[in-house]
Amino acid sequence: MKFKGLKKNKKLLIIGIVLVIIVAIIISILAKKKPVEVMQDVKNVKTQKITTGTISTIVEYASNLKPAKEVMVLPKAGGRVATVDVKVGYKVSVGQTLFTLDTTDYAAQLEQAEAGVSAASANLERTSDSGFTQQLLQAEQLVGKLQIQYNSVKDSYDRAQTLYSAQAVAKKDLDDAKAQYDAIAIDLKNAQDSLELLKSKSGPQATKAAEAQLEQAQAGVSAVQNQISNATVTAPIDGVVSEKAVEVGQLASAQSGSVTLIDYNSLSAEINVPDKMLEKIKVGLSVPVTINALPDSKIVGVIDNISPNTSSKNNFYIVKVKIDNTNNNIQAGMFAKISLPAENKDNILMVPNETIKMENGVNYLYAVDNGVVKKISVETGISNEKFTEVTGKVQDGIDVITEGQNLLSDGEKVNIVQ
Repeated sequence: MKFKGLKKNKKLLIIGIVLVIIVAIIISILAKKKPVEVMQDVKNVKTQKITTGTISTIVEYASNLKPAKEVMVLPKAGGRVATVDVKVGYKVSVGQTLFTLDTTDYAAQLEQAEAGVSAASANLERTSDSGFTQQLLQAEQLVGKLQIQYNSVKDSYDRAQTLYSAQAVAKKDLDDAKAQYDAIAIDLKNAQDSLELLKSKSGPQATKAAEAQLEQAQAGVSAVQNQISNATVTAPIDGVVSEKAVEVGQLASAQSGSVTLIDYNSLSAEINVPDKMLEKIKVGLSVPVTINALPDSKIVGVIDNISPNTSSKNNFYIVKVKIDNTNNNIQAGMFAKISLPAENKDNILMVPNETIKMENGVNYLYAVDNGVVKKISVETGISNEKFTEVTGKVQDGIDVITEGQNLLSDGEKVNIVQ
């Protein structure tokens, strides 16, 4: 019994020794094992470099577009409207008939005037010697004929001058009309001189009286012909009929009964600017124009006129901007914004606007230097819709973070991605 107890105790002792050895081995292994390192999450960032360049700022002024040229066409003389050849919205060319006046009375007056010429010619022939009378009559008829031609050519030349003043015809058209006018004026003067020479050789008073009657009759014919010509009212410019205040049968005159034409090939925007803007703009300067109805169109206007004095309403200067509309894709009345230059600075350090973060009233840039975030305080200057001027401890070429600055800290590691 005693032997069995010793054997059992020996077995327990061996088991205990083995357990102690195992525990010792485990402790040794754990003691030699290195501590687990905590891996830091490196964020990806996008950057842009600080650059040296130019920043220009603009000021926008609102305006409603108007036709650059608008003409109200009225008849030169009064009369009852016979025909109206246009409607609102019609496109017309220079010289195209807009409406006409009734010429029935003028036709009767013309017949009467022409009859008077015939009677005066016959009377002159009766009161003169046959040979001399015939020569004098031919001279008078030539003067009369040339006078009619002269009146017609002069009307054409006067009309050309009016159209040229309205910029509706080319300079060449005016020069051609002037050349015709000068030529007929010379012919008429020569014919008149020849007639006066013949008259100076005429003795009888009856002949002179007959000559005066013929001249008067011829002048009457010319006057009626001029009235008939004025009864046709034509367009002085190429344009579109915007208003028609005339109807068939109504009485029209130089004060009532009109057709209004607008030139759609160019539009005008009128804006009011303060005096500080005058040194930054000039006539002929091209300026961007934004039209709300055409947001995708790139439109450029040209400053056409700057008022020499302030407006009595708001003490601002009126500036007119002309906008080409040869494609007719812009309509009068559309709302537009005119951009005028306000400030310009060259050779400055600038960054995209989104790179600047304000904290406690201080502007900061988050730069990346060797993969580490570096927080830099800066002063800001001029800016536009894309870039801002920066000064301070910055230089050209530094990478600055464009987004996600709110989630970064100074000294944090980051990875730059494109």
